[in-house]
Amino acid sequence: MLGTRRAKREKLTERITTVLAAERPLREFAGNVSRIAKYAIDEANTLSLERVEIKLFRLPKKLDGFRIIHLSDIHHSPLTGLEHIGRAVKIANRLKPDMFVLTGDYVSHEPEYIEPVAEMLGKLSAEFGTYACLGNHDHWTDGSNVTSALRANGINVLINEGFRFTVRDASFWLAGVDDHMVGRTDLPAALKGSYPDEFKLLLAHNPIIFRQCVRAGIDLTLSGHTHGGQIRIRDSRNRIIRRRRTAGLHRRKDSQIYITRGIGTVILPVRYQCPPEISLLELRSE
Repeated sequence: MLGTRRAKREKLTERITTVLAAERPLREFAGNVSRIAKYAIDEANTLSLERVEIKLFRLPKKLDGFRIIHLSDIHHSPLTGLEHIGRAVKIANRLKPDMFVLTGDYVSHEPEYIEPVAEMLGKLSAEFGTYACLGNHDHWTDGSNVTSALRANGINVLINEGFRFTVRDASFWLAGVDDHMVGRTDLPAALKGSYPDEFKLLLAHNPIIFRQCVRAGIDLTLSGHTHGGQIRIRDSRNRIIRRRRTAGLHRRKDSQIYITRGIGTVILPVRYQCPPEISLLELRSE
């Protein structure tokens, strides 16, 4: 009888030891998740400067070295505060580009955030101005109000339209299309009046239209929308797993697209291995 009780106690001790051993990895995992979550929240409030040189065959020689700062996906909302946006504006102005371009999603869903973000973006100051297009979230909130607020603050909003941008005794076609996701993109309208052989720069929130841009002979398209994935995962070899054309510079035939990771966040106020981006693009004549 005594031997039986001793054997039961020993088995119970073994079970407890086994359970505790099994819980240790779980505790470590929980600790790792907590650290990753804190890192992801902190990263969403950082800003990364990406300096990119883009070689363009049809860019006029007199515009070699033309500098553009590209900002996108501001997403002013409860998740992305005006202080964070203001830091981006301040840094961008210090870089003294020739021109600013904005490629949509200035707010997420709440109309009360439109006017404050428009006023903040109106503080961007470059010799040749600021040009913009709209994104899907702008339309989901109030596209007309977003357009009016941006224009009231000195920002040129291009909605399926373009014009011959003349500077430094040279010119190119600057155009912007409305958002693809809400079915308002009209690329032919944006190119109406352009010459077949002139350099063309297009602002388009959603990079999904890049194939159309290639066929239409657009030299450079600037887009956002993807947030670079917002959360990037690494594989077993510690390499970032990338989805096709979510961020950076890409080429197809004679056409190129630059996709910025953007400034803000949606759904969750986090970014992981994908920091907010201020894009400084230097155009070079090949």
